[in-house]
Amino acid sequence: MTNFTELAAKNPCEGCPAPCCQMQVLPWVPPKNLMGIDHILFCLQFPGTEFIVSEAGEFSIVKWAMCSLFNEKKCICSVHSTPKQPLTCVHFNPYQCWYKRNFVDVVTSPNIYRLNLERYAVWVKKIEFNDDHTITAFPSFQEAQELLKDIPIEPTFKKDNSLKKALNHEAVNVI
Repeated sequence: MTNFTELAAKNPCEGCPAPCCQMQVLPWVPPKNLMGIDHILFCLQFPGTEFIVSEAGEFSIVKWAMCSLFNEKKCICSVHSTPKQPLTCVHFNPYQCWYKRNFVDVVTSPNIYRLNLERYAVWVKKIEFNDDHTITAFPSFQEAQELLKDIPIEPTFKKDNSLKKALNHEAVNVI
């Protein structure tokens, strides 16, 4: 059992390879018809692109590209805890990190499934359309995860305990 003081002294980013600094996740309107599905295929033709689908059926496009502020050698932000750090990063809650939960040390992400070209080719065969080319059925979240689980996807991230990161204690009041 761990108490508050012990938890507050630990950095939740310790050992994390920082997928949050190596990808852009942008919302995408879920496809409603054949052209929407084809547009996903079109986007997947661009290097460093994948799609993710959440348990709630929300689609996002992922662009794998490193933030220009990220120091890859040290695996930290070069402007962390400075006025130059983007507010999106300043206000990010690392104790509930969606990136770590879905991209670090996982075979199957708990909250999403990921689509690259190879996975798309399998997934798209399970989508049903009516005569107007409107989607009538998608595989459920669980069906899609099961369908895709044996198809590897890159990048994947491994926790590295040698990655030491300073904790910004200004954000945590330890009594």
